[in-house]
Amino acid sequence: MQHLLTAAAAAAAATGRRCTLALLVVTLIVVTTPSLVSAQSRSESRSAALYKESYALEASRDYVAAIARVREASKAGSDSYFANVRLGWLTYLAGDFAESVARYTDAISAAPTAIEPKLGLTLPLLAAGKWRELERACREALAVDTQNVTALGRLAMSYYSLGNFGDAATTYRRLADSYPATLDYKTGLGWALLKLGRSADARAQFEAVLAVSPDNTSAKQGMAVR
Repeated sequence: MQHLLTAAAAAAAATGRRCTLALLVVTLIVVTTPSLVSAQSRSESRSAALYKESYALEASRDYVAAIARVREASKAGSDSYFANVRLGWLTYLAGDFAESVARYTDAISAAPTAIEPKLGLTLPLLAAGKWRELERACREALAVDTQNVTALGRLAMSYYSLGNFGDAATTYRRLADSYPATLDYKTGLGWALLKLGRSADARAQFEAVLAVSPDNTSAKQGMAVR
């Protein structure tokens, strides 16, 4: 019996030592972890505050200051993809189309399968009238989403602006057939047909628009062409 008691006491002592060691490890984790979490939380809170400021500045159309806040948030450890998409948008609003293209291009590199930055890229290209580059950007977007209406609409615009009226008419007709109540597609088709010399078909499109939107400027101008 004494032997058993001695063995039990030894086992208890060993267990006590293990428990003490485990408690020490837990204590070290508890003591050291908060500082790491606290530093991370401060960084995240700083980024969040900067983004919040950027939205308010965007709403007041102070795009330069909004851009500065996002750049600062990026340096504070913000998600680089999101920062680039946000910067692409803000620099587009600010009229810095070259920088907008650069930022959206970086976002595309970070997320090659995402449709979002590809559509974003079309904005500064459209605004700058870079029709060939716009056509390429729209095609790349459509390679990801073949039915994307925004990409198709801007592709039709690039075709028309490049003088490719046949493809413009085909694309606008596809859109007009899918979205008959979207009048811009009908007027776009009308103008493409007009450029192809198909005046009667063009007038039919313009008349359909004017029947429901009598003050539509584009349709009225198309009807005035002889």
